[in-house]
Amino acid sequence: MYKKMKLEGVAKIEPDRLGDPLEAAVEKSLRDKYEAVVDKTLGTIVAVLGADQIGEGHILPGDGAIYYKVVFNALVFRPEMQEIIEGEVVEIVKFGAFLSMGPFDGLLHVSQITNEYISYDEKNARLVSKESNKSLGEGDKVRARVIAVSLNEKEPRESKIGLTMRQTGLGRLEWLEADDQKLAESAKAEAK
Repeated sequence: MYKKMKLEGVAKIEPDRLGDPLEAAVEKSLRDKYEAVVDKTLGTIVAVLGADQIGEGHILPGDGAIYYKVVFNALVFRPEMQEIIEGEVVEIVKFGAFLSMGPFDGLLHVSQITNEYISYDEKNARLVSKESNKSLGEGDKVRARVIAVSLNEKEPRESKIGLTMRQTGLGRLEWLEADDQKLAESAKAEAK
């Protein structure tokens, strides 16, 4: 889930940036330091939106930079447990599909796609269900629920997000549209 947050931090203005306008130098410093940083409690800082308050600058002995305490706005993404997300399948592997969701990819394990047996079609890079012949491939848009979140601050690429589509209202968007059509048709038939 994306959130706009007010955060506190420190902006370090290097000596070569001292001639720049203070706000521009502070915002560049904040972007360089905080954007794409993963924090277990906050999530990932996607963008620094601007500084609200810039405190008094401090110089440390032996360091030519000036340090400012800053209150700033940031756009943050943190996947929440049980949150329903929509995303695109970016990779199909033997054990499941990876779904792009914001700055992270989530894993949709084969056991969490449908209640049917799923097989891996390596030639076509697809996951195919046995009974209904539903398939999932790269580029497909899906709706899934977040069932596990483990963010790794030190190695953000090692963060793990588990997903499921084994509930009503979840799945590949084309499957959901077909289910809606079937319901509408059966409702019309019952009304006659």
